[in-house]
Amino acid sequence: MMPIYVINLERAAERRRKIGTQLDRLGLSYVLCQAVDGAQLDAQAVSALYDEATATRDYRPLSRGELGCALSHLAVYRRMLDEGADRALVLEDDAAPGVDVPRVLRELERVLDPASPTVVLLSHVDKYTRWGRQSLDGQRHLVRRYGHWWLAHGYIVTRGAAERMLAALQPVWSAADFWAGFERRGIVRVRAVVPSCIGLTELAQTSYLEGGRVDLDTAEKSRRSIGYYLKRYLYQRFLHQILVRPFLRVARQRPPSQPPA
Repeated sequence: MMPIYVINLERAAERRRKIGTQLDRLGLSYVLCQAVDGAQLDAQAVSALYDEATATRDYRPLSRGELGCALSHLAVYRRMLDEGADRALVLEDDAAPGVDVPRVLRELERVLDPASPTVVLLSHVDKYTRWGRQSLDGQRHLVRRYGHWWLAHGYIVTRGAAERMLAALQPVWSAADFWAGFERRGIVRVRAVVPSCIGLTELAQTSYLEGGRVDLDTAEKSRRSIGYYLKRYLYQRFLHQILVRPFLRVARQRPPSQPPA
């Protein structure tokens, strides 16, 4: 089975214990990858590893925590390639793998071309398009991305995608999970498994890797004009619902905490 890399800060012992227990119960072997602590990076390292100008222009300024998180994911891609892996499951240490993960991994190993630059999210996605969906095991489907998915706690990356991400994100100019932007720029193509099979533990309430992200998002929203929100409301509430969504066959997935009907 494909290798599993778990990103974990050395000081986050409880997270390390919890994710290890979950994977052991599923009979899945894994490799711990020490995360980069952005708060410990000095000014010289930040200057060398972070492209602030591009981040400000094409994304938004990153917190030290987000920079460390992005560097941690890039380090996993580098290790994956160094070890000759064709595909890999990348987990953050607050992930909660479901009981179906081993079967889903086997199915995706069968259908994913290692050379294709593809990322497959196993975490919950709110919306997706049913065009071109692919059945995996009769219960789950591989679907195309729709909207913005800001999650990176459980996903599969192919060798081709790892190569592309390393080439495009050094120095770092965005968070690790800017999937919509990566796809828009042609770096990777993003798919998701529906229903999802990896959730989050209660430890996700406190993030070691992305400290400061909420404050930055709030600052970004405060700079948006009234015109921005009027245009967005007009598009999302009227034009999108009438013209775009039916054509794309957009579907919504229930939140993980909500039981199926």
